[in-house]
Amino acid sequence: MAFVLGLRERKKLATRETLGFAALRLAVARGPEQVLVEDIAAAAGVSARTFNNYFAGKYEAMCAPAVDRAHRVADALRERPAAEPLWPAIIHAVLTEFAEDDEHPDRAWVTGVRLIIGAPALQGEYRKAQAVIQEALARAIAERTGRDLDTDMFARIMAGAVTAALDVAINRWADADPPVAALPVIREALRQLTFLPGVFPMDVPTQHRLSVPGATLHYEIRGSGPLLLCIPGGNGEAGTFEALAGALAERYTVVTFDRRGFSRSALDGPVDHRVELDAADAAALLEHLTDRPAAVLGSSSGAIVALELLSARADLLHTVVVHEPPIAGVLDDAGHWLAFLDDVHRIFETDGFEPAMGKFSQGIGLANRSLGADATPEQVAAGGRALSNLRFFLEHEVRQYPRYVPDLEVLRGLAAKLVLVNGRDAAEHFPARPNHVLAAELSLELREFPGDHVGYVHAPAEFATALDAVLTARTAAAAG
Repeated sequence: MAFVLGLRERKKLATRETLGFAALRLAVARGPEQVLVEDIAAAAGVSARTFNNYFAGKYEAMCAPAVDRAHRVADALRERPAAEPLWPAIIHAVLTEFAEDDEHPDRAWVTGVRLIIGAPALQGEYRKAQAVIQEALARAIAERTGRDLDTDMFARIMAGAVTAALDVAINRWADADPPVAALPVIREALRQLTFLPGVFPMDVPTQHRLSVPGATLHYEIRGSGPLLLCIPGGNGEAGTFEALAGALAERYTVVTFDRRGFSRSALDGPVDHRVELDAADAAALLEHLTDRPAAVLGSSSGAIVALELLSARADLLHTVVVHEPPIAGVLDDAGHWLAFLDDVHRIFETDGFEPAMGKFSQGIGLANRSLGADATPEQVAAGGRALSNLRFFLEHEVRQYPRYVPDLEVLRGLAAKLVLVNGRDAAEHFPARPNHVLAAELSLELREFPGDHVGYVHAPAEFATALDAVLTARTAAAAG
């Protein structure tokens, strides 16, 4: 674990960071040669003597933000869960540090950074900074893996690979015209390391945002290969696909997202929660991320959204896997289930969250399971958001989405793109029954995947294997 700083140490660190950023800003604005130590000190609100307590010269100060960033990455790596494999821990540590660099920068800023990187006077200090950065990462890797930094080459080789990838990414970012956000470039640089099979698996997500009418969507990307968009169910949370996405990342670029109103996908106005809007959001993500037809997995409420997406925007899709869509209207006993869901909502309003969720879970055969002791910080964070998400679900979705009526005539014409899937352990529980009706109406095979209504959570490896087999077979059939 990183040591805890006392007040005096925190103030010293804050002063160093203030001086470093002041030096960098002035260098970007004026050029490195036109900046004096006195200018940096004045911009930071300290004396030149104080500056000299921290840096040997102005060029060292200009490189300090990058060095400080590397130390934060190293500290973040030390704080990752001990059971987490090394490479995912490194990617989490790096991408968390760069998470705010997901916006397109000002052109003048990028131009200034490009000049700094190429300034002859800075080259020596820049290379010294790179060595310090690599050493900081190497020490953190050695501590995490229990290796001797002096006798074992592994930590420095690994740190060298990461440092080189970041160096290339920053140079590529600085050269981009028009300017681009840094985070996707850094992610791609790390992904390039996955071309060493089995050594650097790119199974850790990067986080992004996309503005759509009425909301700002939070989405995550991991892996490499054909694009697979996963649409979450009633929890509305990208994190529900965490384990599944990790299992698929070696073969697919897996995109997960929080549906509007859930977790980190904030609404820009009043709640307007409809299947059609969710489908439009999924379409916007696909249009933003790829110019080729993609595969989609939707589960539960997300499966309802996937059906609407297929009906409305089939041009964006080559395969849609629909896992247990709870569309009550297609069932013979639709009235019973709609009354049951209305009662769940009534209990939520009169008696509160826990009685309502208890009745709902029991009624649809949903098993409640808690996180294990080896849960990652990301899984714990997703669990913390679950309560708010399920409240939103009970208020705005539990009655409304099961009343969605699919256009069977349209779906018949698109049946070649549709795969209907139920959980093997779902038996005859309500969410699994509508797919039996859809299979009969659309003359489709109903497949079984491992697990229950949330098999991708409870049996992610087996679920991933089954999903990959379906997608691989359909790709082969299309090619043949």
